[in-house]
Amino acid sequence: MALAKLRGKSLGRVIGLIGAVGFILQGYDQAVANGLLTLASFIAVFPQIDTLNTEGAQKSHNSTIQGTTVAIYEVGCAIGAFSCGFLGDRLGRRRTIFLAGCIAIVGVIIQATPSLSVNSSPVESTPTNTLFLGLGVGGFTATIPMYVSESSGAESRGRMVLLEGWFAIGGVAFATWLEFGLYYAGDSSAAWRFPIAFQSIFAIFVVSTILFLPESPRWLAKVGRIEEAADVLARLEDVSVDSEHVAQELEIIRQSLAEGEADESSASSSPFARTKNRHLHRTVLAISVNILAQMTGVNIITFYSDTILETNLHYSGTIARIVSGCLQIWQFCAAGLAVLMIDRFGRRPLLITAAAGMTIAQICLAGLSSDLTNKGAAGASIAFYFVALFCFPIGLFIVPFMYAAEIAPLRTRAKVTAMSAAANWIFNFVLAEASPTGFATIGYKYYIVYACISAFGLCFFYFLCPETKGRTLEEIDEIFVMSESFFDTVKIANDMPYQTELLAHAEDTEKAGMKAEQIERVD
Repeated sequence: MALAKLRGKSLGRVIGLIGAVGFILQGYDQAVANGLLTLASFIAVFPQIDTLNTEGAQKSHNSTIQGTTVAIYEVGCAIGAFSCGFLGDRLGRRRTIFLAGCIAIVGVIIQATPSLSVNSSPVESTPTNTLFLGLGVGGFTATIPMYVSESSGAESRGRMVLLEGWFAIGGVAFATWLEFGLYYAGDSSAAWRFPIAFQSIFAIFVVSTILFLPESPRWLAKVGRIEEAADVLARLEDVSVDSEHVAQELEIIRQSLAEGEADESSASSSPFARTKNRHLHRTVLAISVNILAQMTGVNIITFYSDTILETNLHYSGTIARIVSGCLQIWQFCAAGLAVLMIDRFGRRPLLITAAAGMTIAQICLAGLSSDLTNKGAAGASIAFYFVALFCFPIGLFIVPFMYAAEIAPLRTRAKVTAMSAAANWIFNFVLAEASPTGFATIGYKYYIVYACISAFGLCFFYFLCPETKGRTLEEIDEIFVMSESFFDTVKIANDMPYQTELLAHAEDTEKAGMKAEQIERVD
């Protein structure tokens, strides 16, 4: 297959592209429930989730069931992500992604072809289906950013990983507009079965291509397959396997592993060990960034925008879906901007800026939604949905997944990225579960909760998150080794010189030597 022959930048781009297709599934699946919750043919099968045509105690009861039905998928994702902490180092990055894709395909088939009777309870008939699909999607989110990070150079790592975020939000936008078209399918079950089934295409693409790509060179080095690691590094850099550049980069990876084995006790294989390499510090930081990203509350919009627009703002089903679709196109454009910004401005500025924007958006949403009888103010709140969906993909959507993979040491990277992704999904579950009840009980004050968390996140990112832009993964290790506490990593990262300059010098020297040799042969 042609994929097995790729080298250099072409190979790097293909690795990023296939990983990004995997994240289309993640984004698509996040959004697909939004359009179904107010769809007549779906409500006819699952009347217990109807909050559009109910009031009072019945609406409150249905809100709880609706939240559980949507959120159970997040539990599956959390379990799938967490399991990669055990599978990621045993199977390798590619085979873990392959297994996750196979599970997702089976989950889609089960979910799209149920034998359901009218008035059957969604709590009884759908949790196993959505839970199973979540296992596969969670495996993607825990492993793909790590695989792409370990297979990319320091100068392009951010763009390659954020490409996944761009495609994921493309999946959200695609699901929204697909469901808008199927909204006019009347009472046919195809209006909800087809959107669920369609997502299998993305998983099939990943499963059919991932094993033709090279394994992560850092995982190969970790398990002692040094020659294979050298071959992969040579392919990624498009140089000879015995080149000085490959030897130097491989030596840096080996030294990073050797330092850990020499300086740390056997217990340091635990991501919670207090070691010279600061495993506990890095694990807490990686998990916290992912939790704070979810708890800015953006998925209130992703999960429930149609429901909010129809029930609270009293828009028609058509207008609600058009607005939701426009929101997702806007978010897709913002995610594309993030791809261009990540390696220019860095991870830390984008995290801080996104958290500040989410704080402002949530405060304004709370104020404008406080009096829904004021149609002007309620309508103006939509503008701050656009603000939120601009800020979130800039720094809080995929950056936390990537950041966790970057700051985790190689010896515990699979475990740390798995726990970080699982934490992201668990708090995604909390938000999905709590939101219908939150709006039903405290109304506009529900936005204030997330405004406060977003403000806390801003402070956390500013004081505790070191910059990783342009750093090799082994160089990031050194930042933490040199740190004495949680609070000095930012300063150390700002002051420490870049090792990439040394690698670039070695490559220039090697190329100059090759050129001199060619001239000598001509003479």
